[in-house]
Amino acid sequence: MTVSSRVRRLLPVTDWLLNYRRAYLADDVTAGLITAILLIPQGMAYAMLAGLPPEVGLYASILPPIVYALLGTSRPLSVGPVSVAALLVANALSNVGFTPGDPQYLNDALLLAAMTGGILLLMAVLKLGVLVNFLGHPVLSGFTSGAAVLIIISQLPQLTGIPLPESVSSIEALAFFMLELGQAHAPTLVFGVLSVAVLLTLKTPIGFTLRRLGASAGAAELASRTVPLITLTIATFSAWAFELPALGLAVVGHIPAGMPNLGLGFLDAERAIDLLPAAILIALIGYVESVSVAKVLAYRRRQRIRNNQELIALGGANIAAAVSGGMPVAGGFSRSMVNYAAGARTQLATLVAVVVVALAAMFFTPLFYYLPQTVLAAIIVVAVMPLIDWRGLKRTWRYDKADAAAFLATFFGVLVVDIETGLILGVMVAVGTFLWRSSRPHVAEVGRLPGTEQFRNVCRHETQTWPNLLLLRVDRSLFFANISHVEDLVAETAAERPELQHLVLICSAVNAIDHSAVESLEQLVESLREAGVTLHLAEVKGPVLDRLQRSHLLARLRPGRVFLSAEDAVNTLDRAADDSS
Repeated sequence: MTVSSRVRRLLPVTDWLLNYRRAYLADDVTAGLITAILLIPQGMAYAMLAGLPPEVGLYASILPPIVYALLGTSRPLSVGPVSVAALLVANALSNVGFTPGDPQYLNDALLLAAMTGGILLLMAVLKLGVLVNFLGHPVLSGFTSGAAVLIIISQLPQLTGIPLPESVSSIEALAFFMLELGQAHAPTLVFGVLSVAVLLTLKTPIGFTLRRLGASAGAAELASRTVPLITLTIATFSAWAFELPALGLAVVGHIPAGMPNLGLGFLDAERAIDLLPAAILIALIGYVESVSVAKVLAYRRRQRIRNNQELIALGGANIAAAVSGGMPVAGGFSRSMVNYAAGARTQLATLVAVVVVALAAMFFTPLFYYLPQTVLAAIIVVAVMPLIDWRGLKRTWRYDKADAAAFLATFFGVLVVDIETGLILGVMVAVGTFLWRSSRPHVAEVGRLPGTEQFRNVCRHETQTWPNLLLLRVDRSLFFANISHVEDLVAETAAERPELQHLVLICSAVNAIDHSAVESLEQLVESLREAGVTLHLAEVKGPVLDRLQRSHLLARLRPGRVFLSAEDAVNTLDRAADDSS
């Protein structure tokens, strides 16, 4: 590998930068502006969801996206604060004894970001990018759905002014809220409900109306994405003009203007030990969520995502977040989809968004003083509502009840117990289901389709069979957990056929046979021989046959044979039966 190719592999920015076209510029600038307009209110909202000052969300939207733009392999992925990571931060820090507003709370949040980045980089060194494959979609979907409901419940106090009890489950908190609904704070409730209604209903009509009036698709998209910022602006002006804080409406208050200070003052070895489990969870969930979104978008443009490089990019972005006073970051689903839909061609769109966010942090934070916290809560609620994947659950239930059980176990585990338990429970159900299925492999009796050399399941097709010859196809690899089931099926089937002389195991779907299964097959050979039945194998794959030749099975199989195909086995054994008769 040449030096140039190594540099391009380590710094994917060189790949798109060296091949940049002038025609991309307008799309990237437009997408960057649209993403920034969404990112500014979302960044502040997610910071407050994590129990952090709103400026922390802005800081996390400046340096981390720049690092990802240099190192990441996804061109439209938008990296910054995300709802699930914010919830995980709040959950982790509430469990270690500090409350929002405490200086140690912020330090721990920065430490979490640094540890998350370090864990991701360690995973990259150990080539653990394949871990994305071990969280199945039902588990991940159940987790994000449960987390979305948790986030919505957590925002009810900000939306209504009704405080929720601490140290209770989400279900208990929701029940308490329903009982206390009549005690809602009127100005807070009005602002919250109106904000949610506007955010849910106004975006589509604006874009549709502008397109009807002749506006370009890009201009209409830009206008429709300004709804959160417009809502935020109107609410802030109203709170100031009518002096609503005097009536008890909670506002954001003072937000320091300027760029973040770089530093490592948050480092603390003792705190790091306490926060390690939470950091591992944030790293795994953030990585899986980011890569999942990146791959969806990459497929649409026939681009390629490198899992291990994404670990490096996300690890670097989280370390950059910690150093610059930001919270843990990941690839955001909603922002990335907006970035993609707005036409982002490269990560230049991210850099444009960073410039806009930086300008807002330096010059415009005083304008947010009267921003009602209930409006930020509304932005969070509307942003996470699409994460509740009821349609996916319905499709999964229709297709596979076991996968749906993993979804439901994760979802209710997150809601009823806690986030970590819910995820672990979902993984346990998914793994348990896999092991249960693996321990009961499908074994089909097959026969020959008349006039062909094709063999199919006798229960599904009209086939030719032979009284002295039985063909069984094993549809899974054989190992210690399932070989007993196969033995039982073979013994049961053979006992029902007194004329049986030859039994052929068709191994076309067997990719591996472990040592325990080999020993059991040797015992099966002897048991069948005592019953007057000879065991044969057919269609054994080359790698499997190579390993069997290093065992005693093939020697003990004699006079049984290993046939190249089921047709070969039938022709040989049927002819031998005719000759003997």
